Amino acid sequence: MKNSQVFEVIVVGAGPGGAAAAKRCADHGLKTLLVEKKQLPRDKVCSGMIMGRWALRIIEEEFGEIPESVLTNPPLLAGHRFYVGDAEAQTLKWPTALSWRKDLDFWMVQKAVKSGVDLKDGVRVADMKPENGKCRVFLRKAKETEEVHARFVVGADGAASVVRRSIFPELKVRFSGPIRECYGGALNLPKDIFHWFFPKSLPRPRFNVNHKDDVFLIEGSGLSELRGEIGETLSPYGFDPDTKPIWKDGCTISLLHDDLLSGVFKPAERNVLLIGDAAGLILPITFEGIGSALKSGIQASDAIIKHFNDETQAASSYLKSLEPMLQTIGRLCKVQDALKSASNGGPDFLAKALRDAYRETLTIQEG
Repeated sequence: MKNSQVFEVIVVGAGPGGAAAAKRCADHGLKTLLVEKKQLPRDKVCSGMIMGRWALRIIEEEFGEIPESVLTNPPLLAGHRFYVGDAEAQTLKWPTALSWRKDLDFWMVQKAVKSGVDLKDGVRVADMKPENGKCRVFLRKAKETEEVHARFVVGADGAASVVRRSIFPELKVRFSGPIRECYGGALNLPKDIFHWFFPKSLPRPRFNVNHKDDVFLIEGSGLSELRGEIGETLSPYGFDPDTKPIWKDGCTISLLHDDLLSGVFKPAERNVLLIGDAAGLILPITFEGIGSALKSGIQASDAIIKHFNDETQAASSYLKSLEPMLQTIGRLCKVQDALKSASNGGPDFLAKALRDAYRETLTIQEG
């Protein structure tokens, strides 16, 4: 085992939230390590849409304008379109930057490194042990293990968070498993629109179609269940159901809204703070996570910075700052529940309700 290094902050996970937290801490003079289990740049199953106000504002304030090289073709979506059964499609105009996550995340990490963040990629966290007001973090690369120490650890390591499991081993987490299929070429659908399909005239299961560069993607949590409906729905737009995807992959989403809103799960313990999907802070309805990851990353780093300035207890300060976000999630959970009843009004009524619900998800992100 290598000799241990000592940091003031270790951030685990180099997505947008992790990069924002690490950069913010380094900008305030804290010795910060960012750990990513995959070699960067690495891909991530995600729409790559920078959708809500939190994401737009924080990226601009913390990282600057997104370079054209980070965006796809098309670089900007005009909005979203909702197809429910045979109802008339409903369109929500909402300008949305579009990227591949490997490019977006890597750009953010590079910005963090320029701010003084130490980066270890291709390294996974094998274990973490909080003790005596500090954390011992065991990193593993191939067969080599390294122990590093920090005053604080920020868990930004996604739905299957090792950091969360280390401090909440008894927490029972449910997961969703979205699948992404990538096909060459294009469908006869507007490329500057993100297309949402609800073939059973219910809020779920659903799938979406979006175009990036020279490919189109079919994504959703119920692709296997909807295989027949996908072929039938997309055939008029030029999709051959017998076509094999260029690649197929997937990810997990932690479903922790009930635990968060009931207070059963509080995403901070002593000197360990969880952000983004590790904390279950993905938004209902759209299941957009970039904005909430960025916002919680900034809130966690600010709580840590405040501790070093005046010895405020970082976990309690962070949890207090999360309360407005939890109120937002609670409100959107109610909207999500209302969508189940909306399907009783028929496809046209549900299509309009979905459009309005997505609009509320995108506009509710204040503060």
